[in-house]
Amino acid sequence: MNDFRMISPASRRAAMALPMVLWTIALLGGIVILLAGVISGWADEETRAGKLLRAREQALSGIAVAMNPAVQAGDPLLNSANADGSEGYSVVLGDDSGLINPNAFLGATPDRRDLLKNLFSAWGLKPDLADTAADSLYDWQNPSPFRSLHGAKAQDYAAAGRAGLPPGAPFSTPGEMSLVLGFDPVVEARPDWGKFFTTSWKGKVNLLHAPRGVLIGFAGLTPSQADAWITMRNGKDGIEGTPDDLKVGNLDQAASLIGASGRQRKMLEETCDVTGSVRRIESTGYCNGIKRIITVVVGTGGQENPQNTVNVLGWSER
Repeated sequence: MNDFRMISPASRRAAMALPMVLWTIALLGGIVILLAGVISGWADEETRAGKLLRAREQALSGIAVAMNPAVQAGDPLLNSANADGSEGYSVVLGDDSGLINPNAFLGATPDRRDLLKNLFSAWGLKPDLADTAADSLYDWQNPSPFRSLHGAKAQDYAAAGRAGLPPGAPFSTPGEMSLVLGFDPVVEARPDWGKFFTTSWKGKVNLLHAPRGVLIGFAGLTPSQADAWITMRNGKDGIEGTPDDLKVGNLDQAASLIGASGRQRKMLEETCDVTGSVRRIESTGYCNGIKRIITVVVGTGGQENPQNTVNVLGWSER
């Protein structure tokens, strides 16, 4: 057997260098792989950012088209795509006058928070939770320092670590309602609650544009009445916002067409009207699987904008 001590120093250095070389090669290989992953990640991010930018440009194109008051629901211009379908936009038109403005009912004299309580109860909230949500919404926008029976004022918000609230002013956006103490049960019961509210339209709910959920939960119609009314008001083409839509002169005429009972007529008088228009434009732009959604609320005649000019009331992107 060879004695390691008899091996020359040069041979020993060579023997020790080989593992170090192999280790260095492995380290450099790992660094190269890591850098390749980082560079690939950067490239992917840049590619995604480019697609997102292009998707936003497409969504803006849809907004530009739908801003024209002459463009109506069902118009082919509201959908556009390139030859292979990889890029384009799709626009959905709605009308905010058919949604519930909490300020219109909470700020009335006397206030009508009871109508909101009824809505929350229809969504499955127990009476005490519905009372708390309705009272707290009222207290949020009421400048008085006095708390409602089930509501919340400054001391309650301070105790919850949210000093400086409530503002004692009308809601500026529907999203602000989620900041109200006692509103969480509403969010849990109805995660899509936001689509029922607006602050762009100042009046009562426009019965000619109210969605099914508002007709049933807020206006007091039965599901079958709501479905029949939507079919009737949309006209033969079945599309809301086109020339063949139903025209009614007043709320009483609409109630007769719905077949409303005496109790329902009273509820309709308290919650609804048949005038107004505030166009909601939801434009979805897409580019190779990436989407960008822009929602714009525009006054188009009626109480909010009688001159029928372009008047942007709200803008959001996601």
